[in-house]
Amino acid sequence: MKRYSPWILPGLLLGTAVALLMPLPSPWPQMLAFLLLFIWPVFSWIRLLPGAFWERLALAAGLVLALNAALTLLLVYAPGEMIRPYQLTAQLLIALLPLFKRQKSAPASIEKTTWLPILLLALFALSLRLPHLGYSEFQGDEGVIMTRAAAIIMGDDAELFLHQKGPVEILLPLGLWNLAGSISEFWARLPFAWAGLLAVMTTALLGWRWFDRKVGIAAGVLFAIVGFAVAFSRIVQYQSLVMAWGGLAVLAAIRYADEERRADLALTAVFLAMGLLAHYDAILVAPVIGWLLLRQVWCTKQLDWRAWGGGLGLGVGLLAAFYVPYALNPNIGRTGAYLIQGRLGAGEGRGLLSWSGTAVWQIVTFYNSVYFIAGLILLLALALWQLWRRRDGLAPVLFFAVPLLFYLFIVADPRTHVYTFFPGAVILAAAGGGALWQKVKGNGRYPLSATILATFLVSASYVVLLFVDNTPERQRNWGQSSLLGYLAPGADPPLYGLFGFPHRAGWSVVNDLLSPNAYPYASNEEREVTHVYMAPSSRTHCANFETFIVAQNAQDAIPYDAAWLDGLFLQADVLVNGRPSLQIYGRQPVTAVPRVEAANQTLWFTPAQVAPAPPPIAYPLDVVLGDDQIRLLGYDLDRDSAAPGEQIVVILYWEALRPLSRNYQAFVHLTDGNLLAQHDGAPECDINPTTRWEPGQIIADPHLIAVPADAANGAPELFAGMYDLLTGERLTISEMPDNLVRLTNIAITSD
Repeated sequence: MKRYSPWILPGLLLGTAVALLMPLPSPWPQMLAFLLLFIWPVFSWIRLLPGAFWERLALAAGLVLALNAALTLLLVYAPGEMIRPYQLTAQLLIALLPLFKRQKSAPASIEKTTWLPILLLALFALSLRLPHLGYSEFQGDEGVIMTRAAAIIMGDDAELFLHQKGPVEILLPLGLWNLAGSISEFWARLPFAWAGLLAVMTTALLGWRWFDRKVGIAAGVLFAIVGFAVAFSRIVQYQSLVMAWGGLAVLAAIRYADEERRADLALTAVFLAMGLLAHYDAILVAPVIGWLLLRQVWCTKQLDWRAWGGGLGLGVGLLAAFYVPYALNPNIGRTGAYLIQGRLGAGEGRGLLSWSGTAVWQIVTFYNSVYFIAGLILLLALALWQLWRRRDGLAPVLFFAVPLLFYLFIVADPRTHVYTFFPGAVILAAAGGGALWQKVKGNGRYPLSATILATFLVSASYVVLLFVDNTPERQRNWGQSSLLGYLAPGADPPLYGLFGFPHRAGWSVVNDLLSPNAYPYASNEEREVTHVYMAPSSRTHCANFETFIVAQNAQDAIPYDAAWLDGLFLQADVLVNGRPSLQIYGRQPVTAVPRVEAANQTLWFTPAQVAPAPPPIAYPLDVVLGDDQIRLLGYDLDRDSAAPGEQIVVILYWEALRPLSRNYQAFVHLTDGNLLAQHDGAPECDINPTTRWEPGQIIADPHLIAVPADAANGAPELFAGMYDLLTGERLTISEMPDNLVRLTNIAITSD
């Protein structure tokens, strides 16, 4: 066996790469791409890492995630579309590189007493993360991420710098998507479920290091049922990556403090940098890492300049690879405003400190059962008391307390970012449970065991009901759902920040139900969702639609005028699990209304299908307004003549040339020397203010002009422009009188 084992892994890698070049039906390309990106390289990189087996395995898995993200970032910087063979070659090199380095010592063996509990822990964690992973359609932020990923694959590199969060949540599904050629909801989320499993295992290893093996396993089990950990393992977002990489950075720092291996210091820097590339939340593990490393220097009275310099260089280099180009992008100002004003709440008449305890309590007791939170608090208090008496254990306390205090007293709007203190919370709670178990002797352990088991089962069931089971979708039907035995089933959910709950509206079947003349369409569903499933189709937020799609239980519904549906005819009824979910209305009656079940529909997306395509503009222009702020690219007309009393639809196509800090109103005037008709308002019928525009984004802005019933025959002119909402001043247009753009003449005739 030893004789042939060195060739097994290279054979798997090369075989997987060759198979990916073949035309295979889905899901085979996705499965092969996932193995090549996230599984096979782990067995390659684990050879280079010293120490205990389970720690090496977790560190190798985290390192492979980091290498994939870093490689994809470099490929994004290459001009033009992403080329699959180049990515495939680079992935092979990453996976094969460690095999060329000879191992200095025999790898550590797996302790017989540990493999079974850790295997069971992993299976339990996966049982809450994989079932129905592809049931939900892409929601809100997921839709934004997938749209940006598709645009980047098709060659739009600027999308990465328009994202107001770290780039990694785009890079991971992007790499899998580009290699596999197409993707579904399940495969887009699978890397984040993998990171969620890694976060569970890392939490267990931290508890093991700080306390003992039993505390570590108990901490992993508790973290496996934390509502935030389950929810964020089931969506395309950064949180699982922050928890996994943040925990691994702390684990590597512990290893360096205890064993002084330079490789561990380098890993600390890599994981902390990658966590920061996932989201700024990762900075909250920096205090515990600083404590561990500075204490090591203090105790040894020496500083390994080579190790510290190498680690610092690695971390800064990874951060610089993204943040240096980002700092040169004008969109960084918008991100800073989002963080300082939107999250910290600065500039709103408040000081540095605030109190967010009520909001934190509401969100943690919605994502988790009240029993679970109450049990955590009791065990946490016991653990903190024990550590205080021993005057020891500051590191796990910092791991928990820093993010807790930050979101209680600094952040004005914490929302689900409170997930950051749960890894530390469950480790301390597990330690408190161990201390309680030691104090209770004899027959007293039976009622204690029964209480712990009952609380665990109730808490795990709550998580299953909210995040795994989708019949019914309890969060979207909260007032109609029953959560028997839980303390807060009747309380209203938090208004904002609800992620990871199952929901399928049926958008995957809508395009197949619409005829070619059924566009443009309108809907009360947010554009972040519909842009993924209806990307090739034109959408309007105004009354110039041909089809209107009403979504039941839309979470961030867009308001619309109910009178728009008067006189429309039901075209199709989309069901999910037998319940009405989408109603499609059109302007023409149909002989029979089809009822389509969408619960089990799997839709495979190619990047070309999802990436925003430039609209065909019937009348192109190139007019710059307001000192190089906005460009008018052109316009469309539904007609060039009209009778008195009829309506003209003018669609203006705008492009932001830089981030805009003010809201501008767009207008269209029909004039024959006197103003005959006009339409003014925020773009897209008041739904898309200019402060939300992204540089390079093309905005289709419809304006509905009603020709007066008493208009005389003639050929009045059509003008367009923009003005500042606050001052009323028009944006300047070079060499155009009155800062007006002349579009065309409209023939008015009573004939």
